[in-house]
Amino acid sequence: MRKLNKMKWIIPGLLSLSLALAACAPSLPPTPSEAEIAQQVAATQQSKATQNSVETLVALVTEMSKQPTWTPQPACPVCPTQVVVVPTAQTTADPTDGATQPTAAAPTEEAGAKCFQFDFLGDVNYPPGTVMKPGTKFSKTWTVKNTGTCTWTRDYDLVLAGGEAFGTNKRGDIPKDVLPGETIDLTIYDMVAPMTEGTYYSYWMIMAPDGARIGYGPGQQWGLGIQLIVSNE
Repeated sequence: MRKLNKMKWIIPGLLSLSLALAACAPSLPPTPSEAEIAQQVAATQQSKATQNSVETLVALVTEMSKQPTWTPQPACPVCPTQVVVVPTAQTTADPTDGATQPTAAAPTEEAGAKCFQFDFLGDVNYPPGTVMKPGTKFSKTWTVKNTGTCTWTRDYDLVLAGGEAFGTNKRGDIPKDVLPGETIDLTIYDMVAPMTEGTYYSYWMIMAPDGARIGYGPGQQWGLGIQLIVSNE
């Protein structure tokens, strides 16, 4: 009976001790799910990427701080003078036919402001607007007056200043000496109308032996003109 009574007290004591030990033991964390594991991995990768970006930016700023500072360059102490090239021929309007005209440079003072100049007196043949069939041969003649103080010699020429050459070598002769105040007919021979229909323009000026070229009109800018309409009609 005594042993039985002792067992009654021992068994409850062991049970109480077991419960107390169980309460004091640390609890195990719950096992995470696959979704939670994936979230943790993604967060870790994002953290590493952010850290790498910060490290790269710091390295770039450090490298840029080592670069030399740019210093503005001073302006040149003596800048070269701009050179303006004046063309020997330009374009302007010719009131005689409404077409675009080439213009010549004004005569140099060495040649004399009034030494080399002329006036246009009229078209001897083929006035502006003449209609001609393709391939037609013709010669164009103008009447001019030497209004300068210098004599034109045979060394002077008519030269193409712009437009259609009409099959020529772009040059015509002054047939004789032309004294100041004298009138003369100037002709370009052996011209040929183009084979393609259309309106064609050609402008000619007088050239001195030294290469100076002049026209007539204001500033001696207009060339002796041809306006030819090529048509099969």
